[in-house]
Parts: sequence; C-alpha cells; structure tokens
Amino acid sequence: MVLNVSCFSCSSINFDYNGPLEEEEDYYRSLAGGDAKGDDGHGDDGGGHGEFGVHITYEDLYAAMIFFTAIYVAGVFASRVLKMPSLVGEIFAGIILGPPLADYIPNPEAFVLLGEIGLILLVLEAGIDIDLSTLSLIGTRGIIIAIIGSIAPIAIALAIAFALGFDTKASIAAGATFGPTSLGIAMNILRQGKIVNTPVGQLIVSAAVIDDMIALIILSQLSALEGDATVAQIVAPIVSALGFLIVGGYIAVFIFPKLINATIMKKVPQEQKGKAEMIIMFALILALMPATYYAKASFLMGVFIAGLAFCRSHDLHHLFVTQFKRLMQWLMRIFFAASIGFQVPIKDFGNGTVIWQGLVFTLALLGKIGTGLLVPNFTQSGRFQGFHLRDVFVTGFSMAAEGEFAFVIAVFAVDSGLITKDLYASVVLAVLISTILPPFALRYTINRYNKKSEDKVQEAIKIEYHRQETLEHLTEDEREKQLRENILNDTTLFLCIQIQCKSAWGILPTI
Repeated sequence: MVLNVSCFSCSSINFDYNGPLEEEEDYYRSLAGGDAKGDDGHGDDGGGHGEFGVHITYEDLYAAMIFFTAIYVAGVFASRVLKMPSLVGEIFAGIILGPPLADYIPNPEAFVLLGEIGLILLVLEAGIDIDLSTLSLIGTRGIIIAIIGSIAPIAIALAIAFALGFDTKASIAAGATFGPTSLGIAMNILRQGKIVNTPVGQLIVSAAVIDDMIALIILSQLSALEGDATVAQIVAPIVSALGFLIVGGYIAVFIFPKLINATIMKKVPQEQKGKAEMIIMFALILALMPATYYAKASFLMGVFIAGLAFCRSHDLHHLFVTQFKRLMQWLMRIFFAASIGFQVPIKDFGNGTVIWQGLVFTLALLGKIGTGLLVPNFTQSGRFQGFHLRDVFVTGFSMAAEGEFAFVIAVFAVDSGLITKDLYASVVLAVLISTILPPFALRYTINRYNKKSEDKVQEAIKIEYHRQETLEHLTEDEREKQLRENILNDTTLFLCIQIQCKSAWGILPTI
C-alpha cells in the first residue's frame, strides 16, 4: 500500500509497507481526502476531464459555495457568540461537511491544497516580518524553547501510552504526535493580537519554525520502527535541517540582500523596487521549496528563508500586505476547515475508551505550556509578574497549539500499523482539543492584558489632567521649581518623536 499525505510540512510523503486490512486502508485514505476507491466521492457524473477541457457540475459548484459560506458563518459564530477564536468554528465546519462526517464537499483534495497554499503564504509573511535586531536577542532562546517544546510533550505522551498498556512501538508513535507546534494557529491569534512584531512574538515564530523541522525529523525517524530504514535515511533529515537553518539563514540575512542590491535592484526605479523584490522572492521560493524538500528538510523552511531574505525591505513588506491580506484570510479559513477539519475521525469519538484515553493524552500539552517559563523578561515588570507573566502565558499557549503536522504523523502511524484505530482516534481527539483550548486561552490572555494596558493609559490621562489643573494655580517660578525637582527625581520624561510617512489628508489629526 502507498500512503500519500499532503499536509503542513510534507507536501508528498510516500512510504511503502504492508499495512492493515483493506477496509482500514480505505478508511484512513478517505480521511486524507477523496474516496477510498480513487474517485471524488460524488459519482461518475461529478465533472472531470472532457474532450474539450476540464469541466465541473453545477452541484459541485453549489456545494463548494455552501462550504465557503459555512466556513465564514461558523467562524463568525465562534468569534462573536462563543467568544472563541474563529478557527474553532472553521475546524468544526470542515469536520461536519467534510469526509469525516457528511462527506458533502466535492474534491476535498482541492480544498486541502488551497489550505496548504495559505499556510505557505503565512510562513512567508512570518519570514518577512522578522525583526533582525529583536531576533538577535532571542534566537538562542528560541532554539531552546523549540527543542524542549518538542521533547517534553513527547516524553509525557510516551509515559501515558506505556501506563495505558501499549507496546513500545505504539507508545513511541503516539508520543511523536505531540511534538509539533502549529505555526498556522499561533500566527493567526498573534496577528489578531498585534504581538507578532514584539520580542515575545518573534520568539514564538522562531521556535515554531524550528519545531516544524523537528517534527519532520521525527516523522522520518518513525519509519525506522518498521525495520526498513537505513542510516542515511535517519541522518539525512537531521543534517539537512540544521544546514538550511544555519547556512541558509546566514546567506539570506547577510549575503543575498547585498548581492541583489549590487546586481539587480540598483537598476530598478525606486517606485518599482517593491514589485521587483516580490518577483525575486517568489523565484527564490520556487528554488528553495524543492531544495529543502528533496534534501529531507521541511519545504516550509525554504519558504521561511525566502521571506527572511527580504525582512529589511519596507517596500516589499507594504506591497505583500496590500496584495495578499484578504486572500490570506480566506485561504487560512480553508486551511483550518480542510487541512485540519478533514483529518478528524469524528465518528470514532462515540467510543467511551477513545474519549477518556484522549483526555488523558491531553496532559501531554503541559510539556508545551511549560516552555513559557523559559521566556526572558522583556518588560519592566518583575519576573513572572505583570506583563512578563503575560509573555509566559502567551508563549506557553502558542506552543501548545498542535495542528496540521500532528495529524500527518498520526495518519502515518496508523497506516503503518504502529498504532491501532482506537489509539489513533484517542490521539487525534487530544490533538483536536489542543487546536481549541490553547488558542482560546491565548486569545483570552492577550485581550485581558490589552484591557489592563488600556486601563493604565486612562489612569495616566487622569493623573496628567489633575497635574495640569494643579499647574494652572502655580506661578512661573513655582512651575520651574517643580519641574527641576521632577527631573532630579526621575519622575518627568521627555520624548522626541519623529514620524516619517507619506502625506495624506487628515493625517495630522490622526497622529
């Protein structure tokens, strides 16, 4: 049997093996999208290649429109009514309408493909948004958090599987599922909370990207449990991942920008530089994606490096945001509904054993939440107090969001016969919980501390208003004396703010 999974860090993973019974092969292949027998699940009249091109039926088109509408409405309902991240509603829309339950969606592989394109653009934006000065302060800590954030939950889940009586291979495979961190989920919430460009946001992005590489290495090592892996197959992913991270990152930051500025960009008019850099960036993506993939590293690392090469370009950043903002919003909705929602075996959640074991496996998330304790104190608050405590929670909840690649590992493990169907359902239930509770806690934490910041601003306004009223009753000499005392006591702060921006009507009142 051949398993083809297109999700997150693996656009096409092919493994040959002697798998379980044919009906289970059909079941798990259908979860990855499409009918187990190879068609689209909608009969022989579902469109396809005709004599004069590619055609679709009205029924498939109408079903796709219903799916888009359901995704949007479910996201708004989760956000506005349930006060949860919109991705929760989007995931459940995919579960209900997709292959796991109603199997109403035509050509589910196409929607998974669109979702993966959205993830690629999201990772690209993460590379473009990197602040090098901030990254230099937290780069090493990001690596440490990524490593611990992978090892700790795997160790906890491994211990849980052993305690539940599973054998060594099944325990290792189940534990490996809890290693990855979903950059897509974390970035979605951090962007809404405007934390991506803060030191803690940059820390989370760097840790999540490294975590993605570790997850791919883990997946490649699972093949060794089948007894057919060679030394080269085990070592190659580790070496290539480290090589692209260190060497590729250095070239992207320090060599490539100077090279294109000296050879290409100096010939481009200033008003066209953003478009020229956009073309070069996508050409770089087309080169790095296959390079990283065939070198057994994550192709998303190639996308991230391509964005990192242009992280200093304001023109490209502005053009990328204006061109792709709305598109990315819809592609990420499809990503959560299809790339994640389509992978959930919801029908198996009626088994009581599956439910309680899944809840026990959820304890593995504590290993990821605990990484928040490693966050440096970027604030003026005391350690583990005030806004440093916020950064601890934000990092822990961001790292605890499992997702797309966890499903890839779980599907590979069950199709390889490493874990049973019930264990697969329990693990996926725990992963599904991780895509709901940590994002909800993350959003709540960000909103709560944003409210605290607003309250402090209002309090400062009241103090300043009271101070102005007091000064009105003082003479010039008394004001001068009070100012000198405040300067000596470090209670008066002078700011010089310089703003550089394009002129536009109404900009001065806005500022």
